[in-house]
Amino acid sequence: MILKRDPTKALQIGFLALLVVCTAQVAWWIADQATLARSDRDRVEALYEADALAVTATFAQATQRLPALMPHLEIDPVAGTASVREDAIDALAQSAASRINRYTWEGGFFLLVLLGGMGVLTRTLRHDADLRRRQQNFLAAVSHEFKSPLASMRLSAETLMMRAHDPDTQRLGQRLLDDGERLLRMVDNLLDTTRLEEGKHELKTESLSLRSVAEASATELHERALLGGIGIHVLVADDVHVHADHTTLETVLRNLMDNAIKACAAGSGENVWVSAERIGEFVEFTVKDDGLGFPPEDAAMIFEKFYRLGDELRRSTPGTGLGLYIVRRLVELSGARITATSAGPGKGATITVTWPAAEAA
Repeated sequence: MILKRDPTKALQIGFLALLVVCTAQVAWWIADQATLARSDRDRVEALYEADALAVTATFAQATQRLPALMPHLEIDPVAGTASVREDAIDALAQSAASRINRYTWEGGFFLLVLLGGMGVLTRTLRHDADLRRRQQNFLAAVSHEFKSPLASMRLSAETLMMRAHDPDTQRLGQRLLDDGERLLRMVDNLLDTTRLEEGKHELKTESLSLRSVAEASATELHERALLGGIGIHVLVADDVHVHADHTTLETVLRNLMDNAIKACAAGSGENVWVSAERIGEFVEFTVKDDGLGFPPEDAAMIFEKFYRLGDELRRSTPGTGLGLYIVRRLVELSGARITATSAGPGKGATITVTWPAAEAA
């Protein structure tokens, strides 16, 4: 989940994990090489001792050739015995010590580099987490500050419309209400994002009629869709029920429809379709539009926070790029799945949600 939500942070954590693995590997490598060096020394010493015993047993048969064949042995032709030379043992010990020192210094250097990198990366991660926390607190504080005056402005506009009878005043008042509603939706998206990232979103699941929730969301967005000449078609049977939290399901459907309306407005589309069917223990519902569409390779990216499609889209459509991010997080919290498909720019898009089904109440 982390990789999808924040690739940069996932990369940092992955690199830190790689450093930890490398540190353990270098430490094991040093210990293994030291053990190997000591093992080789002990093995060769034992071999030398075995050579000495063999020479002692066969000395009488090859007194002339053995010193040349086994220079690491001290052969006494008078006593008829052989022993390992002290300088040979010292050479083995020096060789083992040299290898151990070399690996210790080289490995120690790499360990210092790795530990330094881990320290820097850990500090960066902590700084990044602290910055994100301050940003979330700022967004939450600003969003709350916006909400109160916006609600007051909306109430004032409604009061003016009730008292005024002039058509121009009514038109301007309606525009104030529409813009205020748009700002309130943006503020709600910011607050929802903060709650989701802080893990404060609670679910109270029940059996819900998907058609009822979809029609309520469509009714809420009807006026805005009508202004753009866009029709919303809810094609969901009455007996389709899902196991969901009411507010969560309503938010998911409203944001999906809102996104589809924006795509139609930006891409000269005219229709948004909402359909559903039950497949085993799940209900698969789709929100389809004939609007802007997107490149197929961007199917996963459209659910990223603040992700917007192209510069033209950023300039021509309203929004913060949080709607689909919120949808994906809510869907995941509900134990559901979401995917998006499109044949390409200008060819519309289809978003499919697979949600746990429930029996009709």
